[in-house]
Amino acid sequence: MKTLIHWSLALGLIASPLISTCLVQPLPVLALPQAEIVGLLSGIPVFSLLNDKGSPIARQVEDNKTVIPVFMSQKDAQQLLTQLKQKSPDIGNLYTVQVLPLGTIYDTIRKNSSPNKRLLLQYIPTITEIEEAKKLASANGQEYRGDVPLYLVRIKSDRSYLTIEKDNKQVVPVFFERATVQEWIETVKKSKPDLAAEIQVELVGLSDLIANLEQQDNALLKNIRFWPSEEMMQVIRANQTKPQNQR
Repeated sequence: MKTLIHWSLALGLIASPLISTCLVQPLPVLALPQAEIVGLLSGIPVFSLLNDKGSPIARQVEDNKTVIPVFMSQKDAQQLLTQLKQKSPDIGNLYTVQVLPLGTIYDTIRKNSSPNKRLLLQYIPTITEIEEAKKLASANGQEYRGDVPLYLVRIKSDRSYLTIEKDNKQVVPVFFERATVQEWIETVKKSKPDLAAEIQVELVGLSDLIANLEQQDNALLKNIRFWPSEEMMQVIRANQTKPQNQR
């Protein structure tokens, strides 16, 4: 797996955005230790366009700001690459779609960003989750403002979060996929039917949650665990079955 170590401005232009996005720059002051944030994010495989030197595709939005897209779906990343090869084959042919842990990208961006060279991540959700987020936000009387949607499950009466047991500890699952959280809810309803009317799905943005990890220090944030989408889980399973020398 290629690493993001040497950064360069790969492009002065990029194909038109596929879907709604949100720009994020890690903050320098952390409430949770950097290692903990990276650890939380490292279980999530995401997709980026890298050249043979491990540098990501990017575009300059201002004199000192460079934007790097990070896709939640391999299909969307491949679509961007296909568009780029059609419009600028001399540039597009330099890149391939690579899978990387979100924690790796986040950590590298933070370490290589400076006031004179600001690197920003552009988290790109799938169209399916954008539509799901819009419907959920509308049902909750909210407005979806873009960003990669994440889903948590709360109890209406006391506003507590539903948890699962992992490594002998109660953790709060944060889901990347609406369908996955719904499957879990149905399982909970069967085992605890008295909670059925109390369950509510809460929508948060990936960039907002990461910002809270950077700025706040509370028990909830320390106990969250990300639950990958089905596509992400397929990537994880495939990587686990590969021989060590192929990783």
